[in-house]
Amino acid sequence: MNKGNVIHITEVDEVRRLKKELDVIIESSYDGIILSDREGRIFRANQSMERVSGGIKVEDLLGKTALELEKEGIILSQSKIILGKDPLTLKQNIRTGVELFITSKPAYDDRGRFLFYVATIRDMTELSRLRQEVEETKDQSFRYYQELLQLRGQILEQDEMVVISRKMKDICERAIRVAQTDTNVLISGPSGSGKEMIAKLIHNSSPRKSGPFVQINCGAIPETLLESELFGYEKGAFTGAGRQGKIGLMEMADLGTILLDEIGDLSPMVQVKLLRAIQEQVIYRVGSTTPIKLNVRIIAATNKNLEKMVEENLFREDLYYRLNVIPIHIPPLRERREAIVPLALHFLKSFNQKHGSDKSLSPEVCACFEEYDWPGNVRELENLIERMVVISDEKVLTPYWLPRNVSGQAPRSDMRPKQECTAEISLKQAREDAERDAIDRALSLHGSIRKAAKSLGVDHSTVVRKMKSLGLEHK
Repeated sequence: MNKGNVIHITEVDEVRRLKKELDVIIESSYDGIILSDREGRIFRANQSMERVSGGIKVEDLLGKTALELEKEGIILSQSKIILGKDPLTLKQNIRTGVELFITSKPAYDDRGRFLFYVATIRDMTELSRLRQEVEETKDQSFRYYQELLQLRGQILEQDEMVVISRKMKDICERAIRVAQTDTNVLISGPSGSGKEMIAKLIHNSSPRKSGPFVQINCGAIPETLLESELFGYEKGAFTGAGRQGKIGLMEMADLGTILLDEIGDLSPMVQVKLLRAIQEQVIYRVGSTTPIKLNVRIIAATNKNLEKMVEENLFREDLYYRLNVIPIHIPPLRERREAIVPLALHFLKSFNQKHGSDKSLSPEVCACFEEYDWPGNVRELENLIERMVVISDEKVLTPYWLPRNVSGQAPRSDMRPKQECTAEISLKQAREDAERDAIDRALSLHGSIRKAAKSLGVDHSTVVRKMKSLGLEHK
């Protein structure tokens, strides 16, 4: 007897546990759940029903059939979507203004005996909203995809661009997006990394592309002349001024774009005047008080850390924030090595056309290029390719024609071309070759004539004179 009582108590506890689990499952459902008997009379509804129905209380549903709820005005109308009883699908309009989507299905025990109907209820209004959001997301994704294709197409249309690395593709796509506005852009990156190329891409992709693109190297113009070059001057403004005066570079860029390269080299005085010009889009020529209204897109470029210069009071903070609206940073060439050989081949093709040659790169040269760190970046690579094309008398360019710092070793006898030049060279020619290499290397490393002259320990004018006599061009 006691044993039977223990078994009975255990079964009751098990039933209670199962009922509690069922309660938790029903109440945890985000959808509304209704349980009804064979006649359709509701005996259980979860709290989600109140949210789904737009505020109908659970107690207003219990003990009633759908027909009775319709008579009371809770259900305004209902219709079967799919005929049948397993499952039965309905639409109901509720007095709260909500349209419900109901799926009802009978539940049976393990012996096949009917237990009750289980109905899940969802708000059709919410479903329609979610469907609309999904469609809008799909449309937006498609628009983004089409825009991305357009951006990539615009990049490929730029004749002078070779975009291989993922980093540079992202930079170019961002530049084209920015081009559609007149927002100021600050392009940063080491010397020779391609800042000018990105600035031209912005201009050529913008509504201003039919206007002028004017570039001024703030580090290549003497400080005493920079203000007059930038803003122009009136006749007689200073000793040596032209009789007719002169239009400034910013004025020349009206309705177009001006690139202020090496912006970090501006003197504090010119920084103040440039800030006013950017803020007001107005300039004053040197020696004049007459304002000149401009419509110019400003792009600045620098290889310096302007933020650090601001902290050290070497660059105006207000000017920095005026320029740095859209920052674009270009990584050094060593951080995008996959682009080195394609860039080299691009430059080789260009210089073959320029010099009427048909030269190619040996695999050994390409390997050297990929191992070298290129402190002078893309400009150094471009200058080296042109030098190799010009000085080599072989069709295939081997490591023999590379500087030791690029090849990683001194030229060996087995690296020399088959037909070696044995003619004697004059002392003058040797000196000129050495000067040409030194100046070319300094320009590649430092980017500007003024910095190159400083690294060589000579005056700016000396380097300019030497470049002219040696036939060197600064790009």
